[in-house]
Amino acid sequence: MTLLTDLAARAAQAPRRADAAARSLTSLHVLDTLGCVAAGASHPLASVLPALGVPGGGGTLTVTGLPGRHPLRTAVLVESVLAHVDEFDALHPAAALVPPAVTVPAALAVAEQEGLPGRAVVDAVLAGYETVVEAGLRFGGPRLYQRSWWPTALFGALGAAAATASLLDLDERRTAHALAIAAAGLGGLLSSDALGLGHYLLAGRAAADGVEAAYLARAGATGSLTLLDAPATAALGTTPTDPRKTALHLTTCVFKAYPCARPLHAALDALQAMDILLSTAQRIEIELPDPLMRFVTADRNPPGPTEAAASAAFAVGTLLSGAPDDVTFYRGPLPPDVPDIALLPAPDLNSALPDHWSARVTVHTGSVVVRGTCDQAAPPTADAVIAKSRRHLGGAAIERCLALDDLPLVNVVRRIVPY
Repeated sequence: MTLLTDLAARAAQAPRRADAAARSLTSLHVLDTLGCVAAGASHPLASVLPALGVPGGGGTLTVTGLPGRHPLRTAVLVESVLAHVDEFDALHPAAALVPPAVTVPAALAVAEQEGLPGRAVVDAVLAGYETVVEAGLRFGGPRLYQRSWWPTALFGALGAAAATASLLDLDERRTAHALAIAAAGLGGLLSSDALGLGHYLLAGRAAADGVEAAYLARAGATGSLTLLDAPATAALGTTPTDPRKTALHLTTCVFKAYPCARPLHAALDALQAMDILLSTAQRIEIELPDPLMRFVTADRNPPGPTEAAASAAFAVGTLLSGAPDDVTFYRGPLPPDVPDIALLPAPDLNSALPDHWSARVTVHTGSVVVRGTCDQAAPPTADAVIAKSRRHLGGAAIERCLALDDLPLVNVVRRIVPY
């Protein structure tokens, strides 16, 4: 058995292993992702995405943020970008990637094109998460960051291919070849300066490529089933291991409470737990594990909203504004009342990685110094995820998403995010 055939088997088993609670959680992931897509449609970077549309239409699907109807690839690419552009979508910390952006828009668009029910989407999302997270775990997602690979882009096509293969009812052999076709084009470099649209397009392209790979496999195309064994080991500089995780990977993903870089979440939780009025702070020091320092800054004047989402100054500013879950805060200038923010490495917190992303904070008010530590950012409850979605989706949309398993057609879900 090769790694790709093992992933295909896991994808096929995931829906069968899911109990009612796991399927309900899957619907919540779809809801959370659609809320992120709707929020992303107003992001400044989204203004250039209509350039990806087909002039005069030429397709059958509506696409968030684009007028008219477009082909499947355009729908998946654009909505995958929008799902992640505010850094508010769910993630799997140990695999160091965000499964929703590369699986949920793909599953919904394919299901609409194929005229499938919501239950098929739940199955597909479970299969997609299982595949992309397992790949990230096998190759040690955080280690890939150190080699300048973005795991979401690197393995995202596998998640989309598995989700689409589930929707197209491919058997395990065809699913393995869909993954092989997708694996042939894996890539996605991390930038060392500004992210820009190029970074977010990586997730969209990976998702769109994965969808196409599954359709090609259905038509009879094949690929090399050993690509994730010796070839990937040589290319990525790391040997895959078997983490032997028994829980469904979707159930170990976490929703994000804040639309900013994940390493800052524990710091925000620690600050909110302190018995101190933050508006009196003159300086706040945030200590993070060494490997996480690469993804955050203390920049008070970032060049754009994508960089602001990685700024500890902006993250603290959202707490002072009273709306830490407001994506629009990161799209404007930093208010002058935000205190001095310092980011410091804390090597003693390294040992808890990758399962725990901890933070230590120190608040200086002039006469008082208060310290606090958060071992792990607390994920939002189901009620909090629903409340988060209400910022961008109507009540009817939320009800349909939560009842996804019972919907006869999925098109009523995709169309709740209007142009």
